[in-house]
Amino acid sequence: MKFLFTTTVAAVLSIASASDRELSSYCPGSVRVESTVIPYADYVKFQLPQATEYCMQSVKITDVVDGADSPTYSTVTYANGFNQTMCEGKGTWTVRPEFEASGGLTTEEKYLCDVASVVLPSAKKSYLALLADGVVPGESFKDRVQSIVSDLDVSKFAPVNGGFLSFLSLTSEEYDSLSNLADTFSAVQPVLDSLKVAPIVSSAPADSPIRISTDAGWDSSVFKTEIEAFVSANEATYCSSDGCAAALSEFSSFGSDIVITGLEDAAAFATAIVSDATMGPKVFQIEADLPIFMHNEEAAWITQSGNKTDHTPFWDHGITGTGITVGAADSGLDHQSCYFFDSNKAVTFSNDPQLNVGIWEDTGHRKVVQYVGYAGNDEGENGGHGTHVVGSILGDRVDDVHDGMAYNAKIAFYDIGVANAEYLNVPGNLATDMFPYAKRVNALLHSNSWGSASNSMTGDARQVDQYSWDNQDFLVLVAAGNSGGDGSSQFPGSLGAPATAKNCVSVGATSNGDEDNDLAYFSSRGPAYDNRIKPDVVAPGYFISSANSVTNPTDNHCSSVGMAGTSMATPVTAGIAALAQQYFENGWYPSGTRKGSDGFKPMGALLKAVLINGGQRLTTSMANYQGSSFPNFDQGHGIVELDATLNFADTFKEQGLYVRGDFANMPSFSSSSDAPVTEKFTSTGTSCVPDGQTKEFRATLVWHDYPSATSTSKSLVNDLDIKVTGSDGNVYFPNGGSGRDDTNNAESVVFTPTEGVEYTVEISANTVTQGPQPYAYVVSGCFSSPDRPEDGGGGGIFGGGGIDTDLLMYIGGGGGALPPPSFLI
Repeated sequence: MKFLFTTTVAAVLSIASASDRELSSYCPGSVRVESTVIPYADYVKFQLPQATEYCMQSVKITDVVDGADSPTYSTVTYANGFNQTMCEGKGTWTVRPEFEASGGLTTEEKYLCDVASVVLPSAKKSYLALLADGVVPGESFKDRVQSIVSDLDVSKFAPVNGGFLSFLSLTSEEYDSLSNLADTFSAVQPVLDSLKVAPIVSSAPADSPIRISTDAGWDSSVFKTEIEAFVSANEATYCSSDGCAAALSEFSSFGSDIVITGLEDAAAFATAIVSDATMGPKVFQIEADLPIFMHNEEAAWITQSGNKTDHTPFWDHGITGTGITVGAADSGLDHQSCYFFDSNKAVTFSNDPQLNVGIWEDTGHRKVVQYVGYAGNDEGENGGHGTHVVGSILGDRVDDVHDGMAYNAKIAFYDIGVANAEYLNVPGNLATDMFPYAKRVNALLHSNSWGSASNSMTGDARQVDQYSWDNQDFLVLVAAGNSGGDGSSQFPGSLGAPATAKNCVSVGATSNGDEDNDLAYFSSRGPAYDNRIKPDVVAPGYFISSANSVTNPTDNHCSSVGMAGTSMATPVTAGIAALAQQYFENGWYPSGTRKGSDGFKPMGALLKAVLINGGQRLTTSMANYQGSSFPNFDQGHGIVELDATLNFADTFKEQGLYVRGDFANMPSFSSSSDAPVTEKFTSTGTSCVPDGQTKEFRATLVWHDYPSATSTSKSLVNDLDIKVTGSDGNVYFPNGGSGRDDTNNAESVVFTPTEGVEYTVEISANTVTQGPQPYAYVVSGCFSSPDRPEDGGGGGIFGGGGIDTDLLMYIGGGGGALPPPSFLI
């Protein structure tokens, strides 16, 4: 393994190590005092990619996608994570070579000396700013600091270890001014150039693409021109025989990424960039793009109703995906398959000027309303991954065999695969070059069964969060990965990106059919890098039968194949989410019967909340490997069961339902000073479901949070809370905890209620640094009317006994979710 980083700045004395020595005694080149430098223990706890210590982890990638009798494996070893506790038992805790204890200096002393010895340029440079204890990056903070830094973005201050941390681009004068605000900043220190190259650059394959991030304070087009000039002048040194290419990805809130492909030695190139006097100060971070892999009869009734074979209540009520379009990106689509074929409209392509690739768009096609040929215009191989995935979402055969979950829905497809290639060709910016194509044909759900083996906030993951924040009516679903176990051992923390995104629905896999109550051994496990609960939910993914592609297809050919993987679980979940979308848009809520005037467009966060709220716990040891709590890092919030939350007036389940999440009238918090929102529900016990089952009280809050930077150790920016308080004095907190959750942006309270007790659901804003923050929530269980909400947003009531039909749904009773070369998962 090679480590190529810039040399340390400071001159040091080789003297005996001592833990409490004065900085000046071992660091004669220091130009600032130790009190202005973030203490080393705190710096390590921040878990920054610009870290001196990190985890080297071997990840075993399980390939079960091809339907072979036995899986195949490949092992990747790379720098993956900066949390020492999470590294224990999963990898080797490693110190960067230039910071290893040597010459009489400890790692801590080398860090302190290097930071204290940086001579500041007058031009802009990247700095790490830590707010003083008790200081919150709100409006008063913004007003004070923006007089010094006019383009300050307070949303970049991420909560870490009880404080707030951010990277800022500052001139030396701005640095001096901020450093003097001792009551506001506890430290403002320069980022070491050597630490701008993330450790993964050295451990990734030498020909990996690299992603160079620059702050919004720099002109991205000028920086790209400088990078291209550097590449042109040094092509023989760093590039392959085919040459290098630079692609620019711009972000509204974080500046830009420039992705360099065609390298022969990524680590050497990265080191040269940060060492360059012109470009180095503009670099915020350089990371490697790891390769991205391509990571249904029984699945239909399992995910619709869970406990009754062949019981499909949503299909039975005509909710089959009609009027819904779903987006998907995958290896290709055999659009001549009988699952998708339209004899009246052949799929043909014209040129798309933005991407300069072939594109098909026709909303009148039976199934394929859009096909963006980013990597190709068809599947082009036998047993294609993408064809199977789309079939699971919405495939529709004339004989109804192996139909998809939402078989009357249509597809907006984005081709990211070259036939028979090992990796995928994914655009550099999903938020500008992929998701908007789906949305322009009204696809508000997007299924992605691919990813890398990196449990981190990669560029792909950040783009998922960015687009979800900007488009609150959109929901992205991503396969968790197939690295959770090899059949004999389980691998915690094996989640891959972009399933690490906080605003997506990360989907793990269970067995199918009668064995659905167990986690598939290969399903990747959480936690996410910042200890968030991932996956969010699980669904059948073990040898799902769906559409099969052929190399030279004929019109309307009809064959199916069984495949396994979280790739298969994700489209199953996307199809179920499409049924939930249709349920709300057709006006089944709040009455439990279809009423068009009650229809509304659901927020993406509401659909995610519905999926999570109905999740049923898997009880096996495989699904609870990391502990007995629920939700957990193995199965998330459990297996999807749609009618555990949504239901119908003419069924036997007499359960209550209350939702907020109408996109046209989104509830939101503008700041932490906003008053909490409360709703009251009186429990009617636990027997509103048949066969002696117990109906839990469930309340689930989800919000598409403001995107964090890839450099933060904690992805949460705006921190909302939910809790339930009973009139008997009991208080119930989310996600199985004993207090508020300050890590996740999906919080679910689940408990067994007591008949006659009044339960108050409270939604509040603990921290909103970037508002307004929209949110959605779902409450279900055996209960009667709540208080009337102060505003709209989808709330409603249905039932007898004088219950207000504008407030609550009561079912029964009185009435009735260019990054790296990629793998499919």
